[in-house]
Amino acid sequence: MLSLAPVKVIWEFRSEEPLVPASLVKVLTSYAALKYLKPQYQFRTSLYALDEPRGDTVRGHLWIKSTGDIFLLGENLKDMALRLKERGIRFVEGGVFADNSFFNPQAEQICLDERCASSYNPVVSATSIEFNTIAFTVSGGAKSGTAPQVSWFPPGDYVQVDNLARTASKKAARVGLAVRSAGMTGTGRERFRVTGKVGPRRNFEYRLNVDDPASFVARSFKEVLRREGIEVRGADAGPGTVPPGAKPLVTHESRALGDIIYGLNRYSNNFMAEMLLRSLGGLVLGPPGTVDKGVELVRKSLVGLGVPPHEVQLKSGSGLSRECRASARAFCTLLANAYADPSIEPDFISSFATNGSEGTLRRRICKPDVEVRGKTGTLRDVVGFAGYVAGCGRGPYVVTVILNDVSNIGEARRALDGFLEQVPLIAPSM
Repeated sequence: MLSLAPVKVIWEFRSEEPLVPASLVKVLTSYAALKYLKPQYQFRTSLYALDEPRGDTVRGHLWIKSTGDIFLLGENLKDMALRLKERGIRFVEGGVFADNSFFNPQAEQICLDERCASSYNPVVSATSIEFNTIAFTVSGGAKSGTAPQVSWFPPGDYVQVDNLARTASKKAARVGLAVRSAGMTGTGRERFRVTGKVGPRRNFEYRLNVDDPASFVARSFKEVLRREGIEVRGADAGPGTVPPGAKPLVTHESRALGDIIYGLNRYSNNFMAEMLLRSLGGLVLGPPGTVDKGVELVRKSLVGLGVPPHEVQLKSGSGLSRECRASARAFCTLLANAYADPSIEPDFISSFATNGSEGTLRRRICKPDVEVRGKTGTLRDVVGFAGYVAGCGRGPYVVTVILNDVSNIGEARRALDGFLEQVPLIAPSM
């Protein structure tokens, strides 16, 4: 625990020991990205063709390629399609391809504790939309025994549905209802199997990672083009590298990085953090973006603050690795420096969760006289917090707590919250 005016240690225990920090790693990743790229940085995603359109027609293929936009959504694809339409384009003679070559590997499934199917284990690729996930909605029919309706977003023929589910009786909401991937079909589509029962006129949503991000993006964008009145005459849609000499037709620029990390830290978005680590490496050290390049930059940013190199060992941008280690002192040093750095302080601190209000702290420490802004971290045996605590006219104080080998997560979290509530009262007397 540190005071900020002046910066000095109030209390510490095993503060130099590298421990598994879980999602607290996102604090390190976002800090390094803000320092190297700056809060105003915008990611770029472009549509390419080999030749300039002739009249209303693109006379070959379209390629879509991003520099690792961590927050590219379906609505952004729609905007790009509309901008093509504004140029008078109504036809694409070739197919649509997604280029993921800005990252190496081009697609990667993060898989903590061998729970690869869990939604918190993201699939990462440089050109991605909607966090490389599909949102399925299963809607019960009007009569028992009928097949429910299954819809998905973003739309497109990447999805092939085997609907084995049935509408249940009026009393049941859902019984064993599930949506699971059954793997790729071999034609660039992914089969999803819907099983169980759902109540009449009841709706349930399921969000699943995709297996083939390039085919997902290409087929989704092809559908967006169709819906906006642009006919794609080629049958091909899938992975493809932008050829030399291709020209950008439309470029989308993301929101500023300082705005985007709001969702990364406040809601602890693993996909965004892993994307950001790779994007950072590729943008600063040159493509392709890799974990090693991103980690190198995070470590350099910490060493520049005086953090001993042996106190931080990273293998991930989100904390989804038990090989990650970091000391409480490393986090406190970074947090104190960020607080005093006007170039990043507003965006960095505002990205954190707020007690009793938003993010991962919205239902915790609900005391009106205590203000907590910070990042939480949780694995099945890890509980952590890194951030700022103020209250009763005192503070803010910088606090980092990392608990490993936890046997009761709920009990450890309650103890941590109780400690944070008392920080403004006990800190001055320590």
